[in-house]
Amino acid sequence: MNFKSSYLNEISIKLKKRRHKVIFSKELKSLIQKVMTSEYTDKKAYKQIYYLKNKGYILSIKKDIFYIKLPEDHISEDLILEDWYRFILHHHCKGRTDNKRYIWGLKALELSQHNFSIPEHIWIINPARQAKEVVVADKQLQFKKYSTKKIDHFKKFKKHTDKVKMWKYSFPYAIKELALLESLFNYDEFHDRYAYELIKKIIKKTKHLDLMCIEDILKLGKHHTSVNRLYKICKSNNKKLAEELLPLIKKWSFVLDT
Repeated sequence: MNFKSSYLNEISIKLKKRRHKVIFSKELKSLIQKVMTSEYTDKKAYKQIYYLKNKGYILSIKKDIFYIKLPEDHISEDLILEDWYRFILHHHCKGRTDNKRYIWGLKALELSQHNFSIPEHIWIINPARQAKEVVVADKQLQFKKYSTKKIDHFKKFKKHTDKVKMWKYSFPYAIKELALLESLFNYDEFHDRYAYELIKKIIKKTKHLDLMCIEDILKLGKHHTSVNRLYKICKSNNKKLAEELLPLIKKWSFVLDT
């Protein structure tokens, strides 16, 4: 066994103990450094990572994140995503927004209905960051701010959130009423059929809405169009909710031609 392969062999043995888990680049380099000791350099570490990938001991699932496996393992990307998406999402968000964030819109609405499926695109409200990024593979994330140059509304919206446990982590998300308004923000009932059918289903089985939540949001001057779209759906599917909404709209917003 030559000098190069002896390192690779020892590193792969250590990695086997963490089979089917993920490892960050910084942690992997630290493991390599412990094996190589005084021979270690970053350049040599990158070579070892290349050899590990080439031999099938690790699989790159995102820049600086690897999935640990054996060469004979044949694991689909979908299975890796199902097992590790929430972990990666948590770390991605934490590294950019600390704990000041919540899941917005349609995914929040799904969570309120106990739908924990992995979305193609997830929106995260936070007070500082506005950017479109990749979570992992083809799964997208959009950071969005509720603010203008002079006013930051984040705290006022954050109080209308709840938490859900996914994997080992808690994710804050908009409660049903806020999520309904957010889902109807950029909305076309003829093209967003999934959103429309989900909202209609929720409205049909809802006995009461948290009117104080909706009132708080309208007082901020937000979601006027959304609340009118919600009112229109309620008129067709739950007249009692429509009757509850109309006075709020007249008091704090305006009635659009629906």
